[in-house]
Amino acid sequence: MLAILLAVALAISDWPLGWRFWGHHPFIAEFAGGLALLFVAGSVFDAYRRRREAHRWHGLGFAAAGELAAILYDTAIAVSALTGSDDGYRLRSDVEFHLGPARDRATRLMGRAPIDADAIYDEPDPGGAAGMFSTLIGDAAWRRGASQTLRVSRSHLVEAVSRWATTFAVLNDDEDFNRVAHTVTIMDQITSLHMTLVAVPQAGEAVNLDPVALSSFATQWTKLRDAVDTELAFWTARRRLGSRIELAVPLLR
Repeated sequence: MLAILLAVALAISDWPLGWRFWGHHPFIAEFAGGLALLFVAGSVFDAYRRRREAHRWHGLGFAAAGELAAILYDTAIAVSALTGSDDGYRLRSDVEFHLGPARDRATRLMGRAPIDADAIYDEPDPGGAAGMFSTLIGDAAWRRGASQTLRVSRSHLVEAVSRWATTFAVLNDDEDFNRVAHTVTIMDQITSLHMTLVAVPQAGEAVNLDPVALSSFATQWTKLRDAVDTELAFWTARRRLGSRIELAVPLLR
């Protein structure tokens, strides 16, 4: 836009305004005209180069969307499973090593069907989620499994974000770079929950829990689920837009 405005301004100053400065100073006129031409040519070439690179690396964005969507999907399942939810889906071994015992422990502690912390927190009684986490956090075995599950899940996000943020920065892809940076917020939320669980004394079964801290923990848990779901929906849609194949129709209905 600056190159175009400069060229238009120089053209208007010569015609139709008929500014005689250029006629009286031909060297300056030629220098200004050459500079404007160089500016316009450079801008056009830069725009062409950026478009070519964006088209060339379109498949790279599709690959990033696939990996981030997969990691966020597993993270959403892990966070839900820590409250006792079990749909039979099993995650990669390093996550399941900690998640499995914590999920089983949560189911036994609650003494009922698997529950969803978000669903409880949305009930009219705001203490529902806090009461659930009071039971879970009071158990040392669940705290160990939950904290380590969150830590491992965060490590997967760190690896993916570091790789793709660097890649998009090198390619000057600001849109995807800024979107990848959103995942850093999820990593910070996971760290906060992990540190809260680690800070609880491990010795003994009886733990005196602050009701205000429990309510804050339940709120942070809900915000984490919402943030993961939001980013998962974005990268899933991004992956579908970049897909080069048509997904097969399920054989079983």
